[in-house]
Amino acid sequence: MCDRYLLNPGDDFFQRFRVCNRLPSFPKNIDVIPGQIEPVINRQEGLPLVWVMKWGLIPFWAKERGVGSKMFNVKAESVTAKLGFKKAFRSQRCLIPANGFYISSNFLNIDNRPLFSFAGIYDIWQEPVSGHEVYTYAIITTTSNSTVKPISDRMPVILRRQDEQDWLDEKTPISKLESLLRSSSEVLAISQQ
Repeated sequence: MCDRYLLNPGDDFFQRFRVCNRLPSFPKNIDVIPGQIEPVINRQEGLPLVWVMKWGLIPFWAKERGVGSKMFNVKAESVTAKLGFKKAFRSQRCLIPANGFYISSNFLNIDNRPLFSFAGIYDIWQEPVSGHEVYTYAIITTTSNSTVKPISDRMPVILRRQDEQDWLDEKTPISKLESLLRSSSEVLAISQQ
């Protein structure tokens, strides 16, 4: 489970993710925890855009907002199989930029990739009384690779840079998307905190 990650976007963030917009005020949060509002990248009308959303998925079908406090990670197996996540998996995928993440007290990052992305899904929940739309996201987790296995049986899905656009593209076949959710082969550097 990933319950904390680091994000320090740096000056090359917009170029790195080739987004077509800019945020007027860009969060420079280094220590991200569930419930915070952070940048994610999705695709709208074929263009990659950066948005800010709250970490902790509130599915469109949820009866109350509190669901999001528990749903900051979603298992890859659930995203592809459970009816409640199928819409998000098919059409509401996002990249979650990060510099590193924590599993228990272990900090993990990727050598030679100071900025990478997790595979994520997002949803839009409508407040029952006001009708206000709340945009939220979750990090998708998968079985751990050999580096992470000694400390946890789950880890976030880390996308290779060349797979990021496929993850966002609405025309990518489901079989390809499912293959991207399998255990990450990225070599992670682990340090105790």
